[in-house]
Amino acid sequence: MQATKETILQKIKEYSTIICLRHISPDGDAYGSAFGLAQFIKDNFPTKKVLVDGEPSKYLAFLATPDLVKQEDYQDALVIVTDTANIERIDSKYWQEAKEIIKIDHHPNMTPYGDFQWIDEKKIAASEMIADLVLTSKLEVSSVAARLIFTGIVTDSNRFMYNKTCGETLMLAGQLVAKGFDLQSIYKNLYEESWKNVCFKRYLLSQVMIYDNHISYVKITDEMLKEHQMDYQTVKPWVNIMSNVKEFKIWMLLIENKEEGYINISIRSNSYIINGVAEKYNGGGHQLASGAKIYEWKDTEKILGDLSLLIKNNVKYVGGQ
Repeated sequence: MQATKETILQKIKEYSTIICLRHISPDGDAYGSAFGLAQFIKDNFPTKKVLVDGEPSKYLAFLATPDLVKQEDYQDALVIVTDTANIERIDSKYWQEAKEIIKIDHHPNMTPYGDFQWIDEKKIAASEMIADLVLTSKLEVSSVAARLIFTGIVTDSNRFMYNKTCGETLMLAGQLVAKGFDLQSIYKNLYEESWKNVCFKRYLLSQVMIYDNHISYVKITDEMLKEHQMDYQTVKPWVNIMSNVKEFKIWMLLIENKEEGYINISIRSNSYIINGVAEKYNGGGHQLASGAKIYEWKDTEKILGDLSLLIKNNVKYVGGQ
C-alpha cells in the first residue's frame, strides 16, 4: 500500500494541472474525498492549477463549491476520481480527455478504469483512504483539508456506526481533528433541518409500505415533491429514515428524477447482501448500502421480489458494511 500511495503522490508532483472528480449526486464522502484531496494539493503545491469539477450540491454547500472547469482545462491534466465505482457515475463530461487518470475508491471494483487504481474495499470511506494518503505523506495537512476529509469519513461511516469502522478509522479521524477545525460546526450543518424538511419526513413515514413483513419502502413521485415544495437533491439522502425500525431488515427509498427520466433507488440493509440486486437494476455499491435505477414504477415489484429472496435464502454478510 505504501508504494501505491507514493506513486499517487509522485504523479501529483509531476503535473501542473490536477482535476479532482467524484460521482454524480454526491454524498459527504464524494465531496470530502475530492475537495479534501484538492485542498491538500493546493496547500502543498500553490503554483499548480487544482480544480474540482461536477455539479454543486445544495446539501453539501457548507463544505465547498465546485469550480467552473472548462474542456480545455483537461488537456495535459492529471484527473483523480474518488469514491466512484463506475465510469457512468463520474460527474464530468471531459474526464477522458485528461492525459492520465487515477481511480481511488472503496467500492467493489466491478468496473476498472483509469491508468492507475487504488482500491481498498475494507475502508469505510474513500475519504479514509485520502486521510491515510495525506497524513502519511510528510506534507502539510491544513485544518481546511482535514475538515473536508473528516466530514467524508463521518458521513460514510454513519457517524462511526457502520461495521467497517475500525481502530485505524478512528485513529485517522483523531489525527484530522487534531488539525484544529471546528468539529461542532460540521455536526450542526449535517443535523440541522428546516421545519419544512421535518414535516416532509413525517409525511414520508406515513407513506411507508411493507413487503413480505421485513422490507420497507417509500415511493416519492415528482408530484409529491412539487406538492410539498421539496426537491430531488434534498430528499435523495433520506433513505435512513427507516433504518432504526427493528422489523425492517431491508429498506428502500424510491424517488422520481423527472429531469433525468428515471427513478432513483437507495437500498440499505442491516445484514443482507443487497449489492447484487442493485447491480441487476442499473446500479451497485456496498454489500449493505447500494443504489439502483428503474424507469417504470411497475419494476418496483421485481426488486422487492429479488430482495425478499435474499431474506428467504439467508444471504447474509457478517462483519462489514
